[in-house]
Order: sequence, then C-alpha cells, then structure tokens
Amino acid sequence: MTGRGVTSDRERYHLLFFGGYLPSYSRNAIIRKGWRALGLPISECRADTRRKVHLRYPALLWRYLRAGERGRILFVPDFRHKDVPLAWVLARLSGKRLVFDPLVSRYETRVLDRGDATEGSPQAWHNRNIDRLSFTLPDLVLADTEAHARFFIGEYGISPEKVYPLPVGFDEDVFPQQPEREGGGAFRVLFYGSYLPLHGIEAIIDAASLLRDRHMEFTLVGSGQTYEEIRNRARHLDTGTVTFRGYVPERELCPLIAASDVVLGIFGTTPKAAMVIPNKVYQSLAVGRAVVTADTPAIREHFIHGVHLMTVPNADPGALAGCLRDLQDNPGLRRRLAAEGGSYVRKHFCSARIAERLASILEEAGLL
Repeated sequence: MTGRGVTSDRERYHLLFFGGYLPSYSRNAIIRKGWRALGLPISECRADTRRKVHLRYPALLWRYLRAGERGRILFVPDFRHKDVPLAWVLARLSGKRLVFDPLVSRYETRVLDRGDATEGSPQAWHNRNIDRLSFTLPDLVLADTEAHARFFIGEYGISPEKVYPLPVGFDEDVFPQQPEREGGGAFRVLFYGSYLPLHGIEAIIDAASLLRDRHMEFTLVGSGQTYEEIRNRARHLDTGTVTFRGYVPERELCPLIAASDVVLGIFGTTPKAAMVIPNKVYQSLAVGRAVVTADTPAIREHFIHGVHLMTVPNADPGALAGCLRDLQDNPGLRRRLAAEGGSYVRKHFCSARIAERLASILEEAGLL
C-alpha cells in the first residue's frame, strides 16, 4: 500500500472520527496527521471528553446529524469504549462501517495493571463488560501490537478475523531527528512517563543505586500512580544523582531527549507491560538516542536487541545497570544503536507509514 494507491478513490477512505476523544493524544493525532498527509479526507464528530455518557451522547448525536453523510467509516479512537454503542447504532442506521481503536482494555488497565479494582469485584465485572461490548460490536478492532491483539481475542472471544495490529508510531513534527549530544559531563539517562505499574520504575531506581559510583545522572520526568512510592524508594537508597521533574508537555520532551545519552523504556512485570511498545521507544529512537527497555513479546515484534535498541529482563536492576554501564563505556555502540534504530523508526513508523498501514488494514478487512 502506498500513498499513490490510496488516493485513486479518496471518498471511500473518508474517516469520521467519533467520540469524546482528545485530539492532541498521540495515538489519534498520529493517525489523523498521516491520513491528511496521504491526501485522504477526515471529518470529526467530537464531544468534550469530560462529559459523562448521559451528557456526551446527546452532544455526539446532534453533531453527527449536523455532519450529514460525511465519512464512510465511523472511527472511534483510543479509550472511547463507552462511545462504541452509540457509534454502532449510528453506523447501522446509516450504512457506515465501524472501527474501534481502543489502545487498551479497561479491565486490563484498571484491574490487571493499576490495581484500581480487584478481580471478581463489581468494578472489575463492570469494566470487563464494557470491554466485551465495545470489542464485539465494531466491524474491526485495532490493537497496538500483535501481543495485545491476541489478548483481546483470547479474553473477549472476538473473531481473529476482525482484529488487526497497528503500531502507535511517532509524530515526526514533535520528535524530529536531533544531532548527537556533544560529549563532556556526566552520562545522562532519561525516563519519562506517567508512573504506572507497567513502567517498573523501581528497577530504574535500584539500577541507579548500583551505579552510584559511576559518573551518571538520572532524570525522571512525570508523575502518577507510583510517584510517591518511587520518591520514597529513592530517598532510602544511595542512588547517586537522580533528579525528579514533574509533568512536561509532549511538545517539550524532544529537547530533554536530545540532551540525554540513553532513554529508558519500561521494565514492569504486569501483563500489560508484555503487550505494549511504549510511545517513548518510537519517540526517542526517532530523535536519535539509544534506548534500553524490557525484553517482551511486544518489543520483539518490531525491534531487534543489539541492532535497534538494547533489551534487558523485566524488573532486573542488575541487568539494567550492566547495560547502562556498557553503553557508557562504549560510545561507538551507543551511536550505532541510535543511528540504526533511528533510521529504522523514521522509515517505518512515521505518521504517513502508520496511515498507510491503516488504509491497508481497511482494505484487507473489506471495509472499503
């Protein structure tokens, strides 16, 4: 599938983004940017994501009716599980096809990863049922990795024929390639994220403690569920130089990445950690920095250890410390990883390539 191939009949590729989604969230922002880069039409029918369902549905219905017949495919973006039933009704009434891009399972995120509810609780039952309904109704369900697709299929009994993997990729305007960092000073290691259990930041803190005699600086950017626990862990360990920074908008991350020698991915042991490739892997490689992350089924779908990036076992501070030590001592390896991984990501996972993959999926699934 190429950009030229999808422009021969533009209108049949017309997507109508539908739901209470955030336009700026990286997953759907990348798809929309890539779709437009291919010269393909997009319409939007959006309500404020902060509105509860009983207020969001009337707003979406009104905006949908005003949109008229625009969009051959109703596309419900990331995290909008509760908007799928309304989208399904409207798709059936208007003869459109329905695509859902959940990015996550609510049950998997809230019960298996974050632990907001225990298995067997009413909340777990509620979220599992929302997942089952929102995954069953659409004509096609997207997953960010093959590992995630297998989870959706096995957990919710979805037909394998209607679940397709689509990598998250990166936004090339937000994360452009940067020149190599000038030498001198401490070896700089960066992590950024929302402190979810899947991130396994405990391993980073423990690795920093093992490397405290090295001339290294660790910077951890963000906040979230495990933030205080991680701060307390760092206080009770001799970690050398570890700096905590709060939330940084996505558009301000590129200079932080460029000022680092290595960027860290995720190291957790939750089921979700094995099924996702975090945004930071694509983004940091695109900027041109070496990446270290956990060796998982998801990461092995697209990346080769020692070629595109470095991988270590989950939750293994010793292995992570050893890998960082090797990268500090071997700048040639670090440069090669940054060059190979960066070139690979920029070629295959920029917004236009992600959009081309989506167009191929829609054709293969018979929705166009």
